[in-house]
Amino acid sequence: MTQRESQEAVAATRMEIIAPLVAKGIDSGQAKHLRDKICEQTGLSERTIRRYVKAYNEAGFEGLKPKSKGRSGTSIIPDDILEEAIYLRREVPSRSISQIIKLLEMEKRIQPGDIKRSTLQEQLSRRGYSSRHIRLYNDPGIASRRYQHAHRNQLWHSDIKYGPYLPIGPNGKKRTSLSCGFSG
Repeated sequence: MTQRESQEAVAATRMEIIAPLVAKGIDSGQAKHLRDKICEQTGLSERTIRRYVKAYNEAGFEGLKPKSKGRSGTSIIPDDILEEAIYLRREVPSRSISQIIKLLEMEKRIQPGDIKRSTLQEQLSRRGYSSRHIRLYNDPGIASRRYQHAHRNQLWHSDIKYGPYLPIGPNGKKRTSLSCGFSG
């Protein structure tokens, strides 16, 4: 299913949900009763139903289509500019994003207003050069470092306090396996 078909399907589903509310001749009392009934049947909030009706009243069927996120995950900052920003951050780790942008503008690498602070901050963070990352990796007093994986469920971790009761004590007495001092 293409993105356009998916948007059409979502809009059609939303239209089915709000169809009784956008019919002509409904007074506010009937609308309230219908909204409550729709909320109960669909599990959607009243606010969501109101938002759908408003979108339909303003833009028709097109207003019910979900909006795209606007970002495709790729950077709008050219790679050479991003590399220069990373160099500037590594050169002076305490340098702020605004200062990095100002330096790039002063060096005529970019025009004033070409790069927003939030966009550069997001890209530096994605590459591991946010101010938090820099502080974390430059602090020699940290015994262990935080780590993360790129996607959810790539790593699972668990911890238990009590193990199963096993007949491993004196005379076959049941004890928790974790409290017996086994090492592996």
